[in-house]
Amino acid sequence: MRLWLTPEIFNALAITLAEYRWKLLLWSLGAFLLYAVLEYQVVKTTPTLLIWLIVLILFSALQALVLAAFIFFFQDLPSSKVQDKQWFKFYRVIEWCETLLFGFILPLPTLLFIYAFITI
Repeated sequence: MRLWLTPEIFNALAITLAEYRWKLLLWSLGAFLLYAVLEYQVVKTTPTLLIWLIVLILFSALQALVLAAFIFFFQDLPSSKVQDKQWFKFYRVIEWCETLLFGFILPLPTLLFIYAFITI
């Protein structure tokens, strides 16, 4: 049985996306700043379209931050660099925990935006 979520699959994906890690991190920071500025300007008479633009900017910033973190975490697997069996087991447990965590949080900002769009 082939698993879809393994540290090796995430490692291969992170290596593929590694060139974008700093751009994603900077874009996320810029988008958070833009969100903060726009939220400060929002008053009750703000058009709904502008509010949705602000929400889209927020969730885009969150998604970029999660993707950047994913790349940083999975670009190098520590278990592939150790020879000691005890350290290998220790690193594999950590890598599997990270895999489960990122398997949950990678799609979360997009799913939350879709949920907000549907419910509001």
